[in-house]
Amino acid sequence: MDIFSSNTFETIAELGEIKLIELIKDWLGSVSRSAPLGIGDDCAVFEPQNKMPVIVTTDALVYGRHFDKSLPPSDAGQKLVKRNLSDIAAMGGTPDFAVVALMLSRGIRTVWLEHFYRGIQASSLDYQTAIVGGDICEVDPPFFAATMTVYGHAPRPLTRQGAQAGDAIFVTGCLGGSILGKHWNFQPRLAEGRWLAQRPAVHALMDLSDGLAKDLPALLPVDCNAALVPQRIPISDAAHQISQTSHTPALQHAFNDGEDYELLFTVAHDTDTAEFKQQWHHDMDTPIECIGHVVKAEGAQAQQIINVDDGKPFQNARGFVHLQL
Repeated sequence: MDIFSSNTFETIAELGEIKLIELIKDWLGSVSRSAPLGIGDDCAVFEPQNKMPVIVTTDALVYGRHFDKSLPPSDAGQKLVKRNLSDIAAMGGTPDFAVVALMLSRGIRTVWLEHFYRGIQASSLDYQTAIVGGDICEVDPPFFAATMTVYGHAPRPLTRQGAQAGDAIFVTGCLGGSILGKHWNFQPRLAEGRWLAQRPAVHALMDLSDGLAKDLPALLPVDCNAALVPQRIPISDAAHQISQTSHTPALQHAFNDGEDYELLFTVAHDTDTAEFKQQWHHDMDTPIECIGHVVKAEGAQAQQIINVDDGKPFQNARGFVHLQL
């Protein structure tokens, strides 16, 4: 469905801001609370859950960057929710509520925006996340972007900073080829993140959004490298499929494609990894794999990804780097 229209009667220009906000409340249905606990006042009011640490994340969805007209608007709305919830999962948390800010031009089709919010509603219901407010800002045409900020709680928030030399490096699921559908059709690993947060042996945790090559170094101590076994890196069928036409090895797609929304974490060196995996598979259906270890860097270069087969950095492993040529 085209997002923009030159016919004014089809667009939000026919509505105005006040009417649009009322429609958004209707489109969100039961996931939108009444003020002051939700939409309708200058701020929403809430109390922390059981005095647990509050975690907050925000992420955007931009037309032309994160999706285009080939993606149905309801799927785009679900992607906005789920990419934010993936960050909540990456700290072992549970989402509670969210706000949504729109930056859009008046040529947006009203029916497109309705379906976009229906997608937000569907995922918010699935993951029990209330939409309690937001903002609407008009910008020059043609433009659409939505930013969601999610508030959640976590008894033990896991961060990226806890990894230690000797830790085993694990990843959930399979990597690469997300452009064939996974970039929007995925399940944020919320249950998996909470499971990991309950295990003291898990030292560090993050989600994979920009690709293994870009994200893994952020998990490493400043004096360490990641030594990976290439044969253990779980490569998706989609990455193998794209490899046939890109003439690029599927492993490289697993490193670089991004938007996998899997969990990457480290486990203490003295952990029996076989037993750890057995416990995981008893509770979880999601695949898991130990792909290598955190090792002390030899020499000046640290926070690199090393191939254990030859001891050298992987070639052409870069991931998606924002704001860089």
